[in-house]
Amino acid sequence: MSYEKITLNNSVRNLEVEQKKIKLDSTPSYVTIGAHYGCNASCIFCLGGDYPNFSLAKYKEFFEPKIGHVLKNAINVGFCGFGEILLHPEICQILDYLSKTIPEQAKAFTTNGIMLNEAICQKLTDGRYDVMISLHASCSALHEKITGTKKFDDIIKNVRRLVELKKQKNSKISINMVFVVTQYNIDDLCDFIRFSKELGTDCVSANYLTMYEPNHVDMSVFWIKEKVNEVLTEAEALRDKLSFSVNLPLKFKEYDKSDNIPCRDPWEFFYTEVQGSVNPCCLAGSHIGNLNNSSFEEIWNSDGYAVLRAGILSGNIHTWCKNCLKYDKNNVNKILSHITFRPETQQLLLKYILNNNSKYNLKKEEIGIIDFAL
Repeated sequence: MSYEKITLNNSVRNLEVEQKKIKLDSTPSYVTIGAHYGCNASCIFCLGGDYPNFSLAKYKEFFEPKIGHVLKNAINVGFCGFGEILLHPEICQILDYLSKTIPEQAKAFTTNGIMLNEAICQKLTDGRYDVMISLHASCSALHEKITGTKKFDDIIKNVRRLVELKKQKNSKISINMVFVVTQYNIDDLCDFIRFSKELGTDCVSANYLTMYEPNHVDMSVFWIKEKVNEVLTEAEALRDKLSFSVNLPLKFKEYDKSDNIPCRDPWEFFYTEVQGSVNPCCLAGSHIGNLNNSSFEEIWNSDGYAVLRAGILSGNIHTWCKNCLKYDKNNVNKILSHITFRPETQQLLLKYILNNNSKYNLKKEEIGIIDFAL
């Protein structure tokens, strides 16, 4: 019955998109809960911060009453927040509960891999999970430089265990190796792809670093576009040669307008943090609602969501979306697509770059659309 409800909701949503509906009867197919917890690594590009912790009690007492019906209609439910959720002392109980209550949904978890012990691997391979392992390097020295840990060998043993259990059980788990592209590891990307294939994982997802702080600026590959394009070309050829699933970031080049595919996030995606605040996508710089003050239905068909949907349909795009790659692939060539969309932080970082432009040589046409005073 659950599978039929998911299929029906997906069909209704596709019809609503085709009919250019602003107010929706369908619910999102992709829901993410910011399952924040403490961390056991110190990644150089991590935003960090002090966030309330996720817990099984919070899920049962807050999220299930608020969006439980939405989760049961979803294709994918993410539990991806800041920190390392697998450190949670209740993680095995959490996984058991999710496998029981939303068995048909692919449940996404991000992890640095350190806590992928036997017990957790058993739980993950007993259910339908998408495990995204943030490794970022194919060797221990580079991994330590990026993550601040000396656990590379342990993590690889854990990944091999997870892969082996997947084979033994014919499990529905998906194992995705994550690679945040920086100036430190760009030369390692192809080796990382080869290594991930050799490990027996399902795919690699590589994405450019998002800048949150001034010390992130020098890490960005935005300043070495030619080099990046060369590596990405090599990675594309390697992907084809290995017949391996590899998601690569956009190259730095000019794209035709016909290359753009309208973003479907306002019809498909809902992100809520532990504290109840809601974002319409992973990149949005501001909240669109709060589950403490409003029901899911009130937020999902609010003026905020309606404006985002109408903007995409009309071409009069909302200010939140103007520098996004999902709106225009050519934004990859603009610095503002590589900086967080949080308004105040974005403004501060652009000012920092321009104040040090003798070093960065940022050109006016490389900035993007500015909606604030410099």
